[in-house]
Amino acid sequence: MLTDIPKEFKKYLKHCQSLRRILQDTRNSLEDINNVLQLVRDIKEELLNLDIIESFKTKLDRTPTLLVFGQNCHAKALFVNILLGQMILPQMSTRWRYVSKFVDGRLGNVTFMYGDSKNVRLTLGHEIEIVEKLKAHEEAWMTIPEEDLQRRDDECLLDHCPSLEVELCHLILKENVQIMVPADCEVDELTEILNKHTNNVLPIVIYAVYEEILNDSNIQEIRKLKDIYKTQFLFVSVSNMETFCLNTESLTESEQHSVEFNSGQKYTKLQNLQDQLVRLGFINESFKTDEFTKRKSLCLECSLDSLICDKKINEEFILYVREMLKSTVLKLAAKLSEIHNKCLRKFILCAFDMAREIQITPKRILYAQEIELKLYKTLMNIASEQQEEITAIIQRTLQDMKSNVAEVLEGYNQNTHHQLTAKIVTMEIQQLVLKRLSTSVAIQIVQSVGCLQESFTGTLQRCLESLEKNCHELEGNLSASDAVKQIVSAAYSIDLKSSTSFSIVHTLMDRLRTLLSSFALSWSSSSQVQCNFQWQLQVVTNMIDKLSASKLAKTISIQFQEHVKSSHEAFQSAMRSLENQLTGQLEQTEEQRITIRKRHAPRFARLALESTSLCDLIRYGMPNQIKEIGRGQYGVVSSCEPWARINPCAFKSVVPPDDRHWNDLAMEFYYTRTIPEHARIVKLRGSVIDYTYGGGSSPAVLLIMERMTRDLYCGLRGGLSWIVRLQIAIDVIEGIRYLHSQGLVHRDIKLKNVLLDNKDRAKLTDFGFCIPEAMMSGSIVGTPVHMAPELLSGRYDSSVDVYAFGILFWYICAGQVKLPTHFDQFQNKEQLWNNVRRGTRPERLSHFDDACWNLMEQCWAAEPSERPLLGYVQPQLEAIYKRAKSEPPGKLSSCSYSPPYQRHVKRSEESYYNYSYVFLREC
Repeated sequence: MLTDIPKEFKKYLKHCQSLRRILQDTRNSLEDINNVLQLVRDIKEELLNLDIIESFKTKLDRTPTLLVFGQNCHAKALFVNILLGQMILPQMSTRWRYVSKFVDGRLGNVTFMYGDSKNVRLTLGHEIEIVEKLKAHEEAWMTIPEEDLQRRDDECLLDHCPSLEVELCHLILKENVQIMVPADCEVDELTEILNKHTNNVLPIVIYAVYEEILNDSNIQEIRKLKDIYKTQFLFVSVSNMETFCLNTESLTESEQHSVEFNSGQKYTKLQNLQDQLVRLGFINESFKTDEFTKRKSLCLECSLDSLICDKKINEEFILYVREMLKSTVLKLAAKLSEIHNKCLRKFILCAFDMAREIQITPKRILYAQEIELKLYKTLMNIASEQQEEITAIIQRTLQDMKSNVAEVLEGYNQNTHHQLTAKIVTMEIQQLVLKRLSTSVAIQIVQSVGCLQESFTGTLQRCLESLEKNCHELEGNLSASDAVKQIVSAAYSIDLKSSTSFSIVHTLMDRLRTLLSSFALSWSSSSQVQCNFQWQLQVVTNMIDKLSASKLAKTISIQFQEHVKSSHEAFQSAMRSLENQLTGQLEQTEEQRITIRKRHAPRFARLALESTSLCDLIRYGMPNQIKEIGRGQYGVVSSCEPWARINPCAFKSVVPPDDRHWNDLAMEFYYTRTIPEHARIVKLRGSVIDYTYGGGSSPAVLLIMERMTRDLYCGLRGGLSWIVRLQIAIDVIEGIRYLHSQGLVHRDIKLKNVLLDNKDRAKLTDFGFCIPEAMMSGSIVGTPVHMAPELLSGRYDSSVDVYAFGILFWYICAGQVKLPTHFDQFQNKEQLWNNVRRGTRPERLSHFDDACWNLMEQCWAAEPSERPLLGYVQPQLEAIYKRAKSEPPGKLSSCSYSPPYQRHVKRSEESYYNYSYVFLREC
């Protein structure tokens, strides 16, 4: 009905108000991140894109307006008159100025609060009223005088053409519904004119067609309008009507016959118009106007337009308005939800990286220290234990040089040095001999210990570089990686050109120069000696004879040890400085991780919950409850009518009492909704926030999911066969394994959180405490009976789910829900926990077989490291299941005992429920 249009506008404005609030909270959260959180720069820049937030605000401030275009003024007047149900605009007129507003007088201006008058005025830009005598001011009117609508010859649309504002008291115009009829103009003027008058308007575009087909001018205008607004159009075929009374019973017989005849012509005209719109590509070829009313809503996700006739406008026009408004606000809400989820993913990944850095960095430091120490000890052993080998190398080298003295002098040009004194020539020959000797010795030493470079330096260098990459305070000082390079250089460098190298070559040459300077060179005592080639050969021979291989080896060994030790001490000093700086950085990293986990991630999770729930509310509406089917500590589960094509369907309504519970619920929602589809996981299908719950003081969050038949607790009470129970155990393991593969820990595996379908296949649910390991805070969470001992210490990992499954498997094998006798004797949870830490576990029942009992004991081992991996548990269960199925029908396996349900003594029933509530405390 046309009278429902204000309801749709009101709903749209309400959604926009919710989006503005969420948008402001988002902006505040982003500014808080900028001021408080010291994130990595690239992450920070990616999150803090406030321009997007501003663009959202601009779009939300747009006023939804029905923009009425048409072939001519007559077509536009016909549509507006049909829409309002009265002849408010004159027909058959031309050259209109802007008819800028039809506003409900009671809302637009306080002068017309009671709605008992109409008003027409000329304005400039909707703000400045032009004092001009209008025909409508002279006498009462039903139809706006044509003189007031038509433009004068001196009014230019591109300059300051006045707009005509009309205030009416009309039901359709409530809730600030606006109808705008743009002035007639040339196609090339459309962009500039519309930008002036509709720059802050959310356009709901209607194009009225009076003729049977569109002419070329109309087609050009439509294409130009589509370029401007980039939205879907509703084409309305309108025709002349002598009366606007839609009830034909009041017409005479001849008038009714005329209406019926015109209807037949109208159908032919509509068909021709439809064919033309299909050819132009504006509507789909499969579009059928007679099927329009059968559809629940328009397909506005496509880029094609729709066509209706004025005869059905009362039923069909509201569909177009509703879907246009829904589509607009849904796009904004979905984009905002995408931003929230993106930020939240960034936070979680950042927390993962921080947790990894906190865990890995100390191990890297320890590894670097151990490897460097091993390298240092190995090199020192080489220097002290292989002097004999070094001596033998030197002896062989000296013997080779003595046997080939002439080769030693190769490259030494005697002719250019005949004018030099014998002493200078002798020193140059010494340098030549030492160079030849040191090179030969160094090469052979490197070959003897060269395997150490590949064994130690590659991984060690990479490890140190990864530790030092963010340590800016080390700049200008000797780093640990440089110290390792010095150790390596002392052992292997043979670069004779490097003046800074810690090579054996330079060390050996320095030592030899000192040694040779003390020798008395009798052959060079006379300055008159002729420095010919024979003399030079003699100098080389005498020098080789004077050199002692054992002394040279000892000199090399001592000097090598000194350099290695010096480099080792430099490394230790650099590592102490590096470790101190990294310790400070890790403390800051841990503080940031806690800030992310406790503050920023929950805030964005709540924003994501609100924006995503708004999307679901816009798409599918509020779920309609059928009846309550369950109640827990934190919520009520109810069955509901089919919602979002989910049938059967149920929802869990939760009323968070404070911000902490809101944050916990928001994180549960995020993790649950982002878990990919899996057969053993109850998939969350959507969420809606009911702000009217409790009178609006305490909003309720409705989490919608597929409806299951019952939980495992009820299943065991009702009695399940051994084969079915084993299959349930396998299903639970598959579900837990899948969660772990997604990096999530459930932390609350118990009977109530295992749901069964109509075939008694199990699915995990209730992810209130499901969380990535990197986001775990050390909170004590879960159900006391199923909680692993290390949970009480606050330091735990995914193995707590293995422990909880061990307890769950005891119930599955027992075939009943009675509390284990070893647990039933305790008065409260503190006694239970104290005894669990001491090793108390459920007792073995008489019908348990060895395979099942052994599997339970392995799963609930006290030490997490001793618990089996789920990849081991599942094959064990499958083997038990296969063995049970292969047994003859008349023979019962040892665990197939399934006691009939009996009401247990009051103490046992109360104990189970007392031990099954959820306890949450921040350590």
